[in-house]
Amino acid sequence: MTALLPNLMPQPARRAALDGPPLPAGVRLVPRFDGARSARLEAACARLPAAPSGPPVPLVLDCGASPALPALDDDESYRLTIAAEAVTVRAATEWGALRGLATLTQCLDGGPVPAVLIEDRPRFPWRGLMLDVARHFLSPAALHRTLDAMAVFKLNVLHLHLSDDQAFRFPSARFPELASPAHYRRDELDALVRAAADRGIRVVPELDVPGHATAWLTARPEWGSRPAPPSRRFGVHQACLDPTRPAVREAVRVLFGELADVFPDACLHLGGDEVHPAWWSEDEAVAAFMAEHGLADVAALQAWFTAEVAAAIAALGRVPLGWDEVLHPGLPTSVAVQAWRGATARDRALLAGHDCIVSAPYYLDLMLPADVHARFPPDAPEAELIEQENALLRDPRLAHVAAGMAWTHQWREVAGPPAAPRPGRLLGAEACLWAELVDEAVLDQRLWGRLPALAELFWSGAVAAGDPLRARLDAVRSNLPRWTGIDLDAALRAGVEAAGVEPAWWPLVEALEPVKWYGRLLGETALAARIAGREMPQSRPYDADTPLNRVVDHLPCECRVAGRLRRLLDAEAAGDRQAAGTLRALAEGWAALPDRAGPDELAEPARALRRLGDELLGVLDGRSDAAAAGQALAALGRPRGEYLLGPVPLLADWLARRELPGES
Repeated sequence: MTALLPNLMPQPARRAALDGPPLPAGVRLVPRFDGARSARLEAACARLPAAPSGPPVPLVLDCGASPALPALDDDESYRLTIAAEAVTVRAATEWGALRGLATLTQCLDGGPVPAVLIEDRPRFPWRGLMLDVARHFLSPAALHRTLDAMAVFKLNVLHLHLSDDQAFRFPSARFPELASPAHYRRDELDALVRAAADRGIRVVPELDVPGHATAWLTARPEWGSRPAPPSRRFGVHQACLDPTRPAVREAVRVLFGELADVFPDACLHLGGDEVHPAWWSEDEAVAAFMAEHGLADVAALQAWFTAEVAAAIAALGRVPLGWDEVLHPGLPTSVAVQAWRGATARDRALLAGHDCIVSAPYYLDLMLPADVHARFPPDAPEAELIEQENALLRDPRLAHVAAGMAWTHQWREVAGPPAAPRPGRLLGAEACLWAELVDEAVLDQRLWGRLPALAELFWSGAVAAGDPLRARLDAVRSNLPRWTGIDLDAALRAGVEAAGVEPAWWPLVEALEPVKWYGRLLGETALAARIAGREMPQSRPYDADTPLNRVVDHLPCECRVAGRLRRLLDAEAAGDRQAAGTLRALAEGWAALPDRAGPDELAEPARALRRLGDELLGVLDGRSDAAAAGQALAALGRPRGEYLLGPVPLLADWLARRELPGES
């Protein structure tokens, strides 16, 4: 990792130091347009971190004009030169200029910027974020805030999951009864599309069919084969549209036409995931339709329906996109596929001739650390991806959910369509944030503690080996308020204080993480049932009306003390006496935690952290041998309700590397 601007995310393809003094801190950049000049570029310059009273320095933009809307395969390359006398951004298009300005934004971190030349271009044209706005509504203000941060990290697709069992958020003019009480107005969506385009971001909408349709059928029960009462629970539902009914196919055609009127992007997402077979399998009229059309099973019926929807989307001049369950020998290769079921889903789609977007390793709602996501380059060979999936089962941070994660390996055996004469194209990747446990108050915490690392993976194809990723993310976190107005630490403090945590328990908060994977969403009973193949969704501890106002809802996925502790442990192991003293002070603080200073559910984690402090002091004092300390850490590493002690795996690794007194 170069020492020249080491905290940029994504890291650029090439950078070189230039002779000359740095750009001083606090200068006022004055735009000068040597090429295209547009309201879009002027607004982008206005969003740069401001120093309105500083000495002026020219900001020269030299780029070609671009159309109103971004598209797949736009030229996003740029050349950025920073020097004391001027800053210059050169690009073939406005989209490239926007990416150069995003890099410049990150360079302006409050200090002088070294004289540098940066040349950069993306590896993948699709670098997306999916937000589920159906399970919990996200206001237009939250979406606009997200666009601002996406632009800083060069993400260029916002995918909106607009319908699911719990709600329908799209404002249909033809079927207004479908819209849930909280939904978007047409003018709000128009403004969102414009704001996204001004940041070089496409907006791809999704209406999920034929499954996840309870909200549809609550309003229009005649579109299903049986009644579907409203549902607030999470998990797969049996409710699905009846594709054998002409009225259903016409309604879907009309709705996607309305969607195309609002969202001008080339892609429309039709969903297609997790269709429960019960309603179709048990309906005589459906069985008769299948026999008439030569459809062997419900999978063939879904493929037939998907082809009908895809044809309707194609007739609108758009590209249909679906989750990887839509893969079937009869699926037209014009349908792009979003691969979410494990490492092999990507290659099943590509070999069958479909363009593909990878999402399987990038589910942000699973609370996984950023370095876990970063192990999965979108274009890595399948064997490497499978090995990385296997390695997760050996990661001590994920031991408490390893059995559940192993359950997903059954997806490797899913058969795909036969190979096409010409393979599909890997378009890129998309992070997904499903919103069962995400509302607007915790949205930023779930996104921006880790998404910058994925933005780098999607832009460059890799996060450099040996990269101090945690330190870089910490640097990004500290600069986010300057760049975007998003302050994750302030939000964390406000959330835990509102949950009743007193200052005396702040060291506890900094040491806690949520349990991983689906541990929170499923709960112990449903998690065990899933592993056993008999999941009971009604046993889940959360539904769409559960308040997300506990400490666990506000915690980052990696404990706040992790970066500092990792640096202390490494320095102590290298013999740094000052680090050893600081580590001792940290352990003493844990050991001295009060019994009560917050909600009852934190009492057991507090006792465990006190014990961890005592064990760490014992190691530092030479009172604990390796075996005893290791056994204690193993016990302290298990979940306490929905909480984990984040320092435990770090300390276990340190202990394994450290030569304890009395050992050779």
